[in-house]
This record gives sequence, C-alpha cells and structure tokens, in this order.
Amino acid sequence: MLDFLVDNRSSLLIAVGAAPGALLRVQLSKKFASYTNSKLNGVLIVNIISTFLLGLFLSLQQKIVSLSVNQSLYLLISVGFLGSFSTFSSFIFELYSFDLRNRFFDFLFMIIVSITLGLFSAFLGHCLGNL
Repeated sequence: MLDFLVDNRSSLLIAVGAAPGALLRVQLSKKFASYTNSKLNGVLIVNIISTFLLGLFLSLQQKIVSLSVNQSLYLLISVGFLGSFSTFSSFIFELYSFDLRNRFFDFLFMIIVSITLGLFSAFLGHCLGNL
C-alpha cells in the first residue's frame, strides 16, 4: 500500500508539499480561531477548506492525461500539502479535551458537524472540478 514511499523522489515530493501545508495550516487556524473565539472552530474551518480542496484537486487530476504526472501531483498536493494542511490530530485532541471535561454534547456535535461538512465540502469541490 505504501510502496510509493520506497522511492526517494516520492518522499521528496511529499516533503516539499507538506512544509507549506503545515505552515499555512498553523497561520489559518490561528486567524480563524481569533475570529471565532474558538480554537476548535479554527481547526474545523481549516479542515473544511482542506476537504474542499481535496475534492477539487482529485476531480481536476482525473483530467490530466499523463499517469506519471498524475502520481507526482497526487503525492505533492494530496498527500504532502493537503495531508499536512488538514488538522486531524488537532481535531482529535480537541475532541479528547471535550471528553475529559465531560462536555459530551460538544464532543458529539463537533464529530457530526465535522464529518458532515467535510463530506459536503469534498463533494462541492469535486462538483466544481467537474464543471
């Protein structure tokens, strides 16, 4: 499954995409958190943007003819950039903190909202890419 990581070129493509993705995630999460007065809302917004971009990119990628270019773009953008731009670990940490503080409603609400909006935004991105 992870055979593509054996190749140094593949690893380099992922790393080149991951660095700007992580840096942008940190900046946008902080910015959105300051606007919404909630760290979790900042994480949620960045994850929604990431899933939208993933849906958009994957639909546009299907239109590229060359398989080798496709694999390189997939590694650079989907795995590297968007993989580090999304904030799954931050999301899980925030959910866990709700659980520790016995805020079950907030815990459940964020799971439902995140999954629903994430799937919907990926769908919208995919639809936009197929126009």
